[in-house]
Amino acid sequence: MQADELVVDSTYGSEVSIREYSQEDAETRFLELVYAKLGTGSVHIKAHRGTIQRALQILSGNIGVVVLASERLCREVGVYQQFGCAVGDLTRAQSASGQEALKGTRYVRLYSKGDREPVDLREGTRIVLSAFMNKTKEPVIEYSERGYSVALSNHADFTGTLEYVAATGAKYIVTDNTRGHGVELALSIRNRLGIDARPSSNLESREWGVG
Repeated sequence: MQADELVVDSTYGSEVSIREYSQEDAETRFLELVYAKLGTGSVHIKAHRGTIQRALQILSGNIGVVVLASERLCREVGVYQQFGCAVGDLTRAQSASGQEALKGTRYVRLYSKGDREPVDLREGTRIVLSAFMNKTKEPVIEYSERGYSVALSNHADFTGTLEYVAATGAKYIVTDNTRGHGVELALSIRNRLGIDARPSSNLESREWGVG
């Protein structure tokens, strides 16, 4: 979409924030990890809203086991399905079929905002999905044989952000200075792309003579 002016996310506005893997790579590694760990027991996946639905899209039709979730998360996913999002069906953990599945070890259990997860798993693997970059070279962090983190970030990295800004044709850019690197990104847009840019005024910097 072409724009005259643009407000852009600066979560990865630093030139050191460049991923050496694609989000397709991260999704593939996540699916491979889940599939492998289902061979040793259940898999418990925790993520925030949005990321958990993305994970369900990746898993749908690819793992061959029941996917359990709370009543609240099942209703939430139902809204996504209603509006055309290709996410698979969930089974309520508290239903009869859900309770039966929990007696075994061949299932995936999802946890999201407001869900209580077990402090200690008696068996199985815990995977936390991060909406942020964990490492620039590797999407998966292994804490133990039963504990992992996978970066399924919806934020563009530094290079992707600059490419997006250039593609919009915008002549004036405001970088979100609430978090991340709003000042650094604004300077990079000015210096690298020759486009007028400044950080948002909530945290203006001395580079612009304020603060």
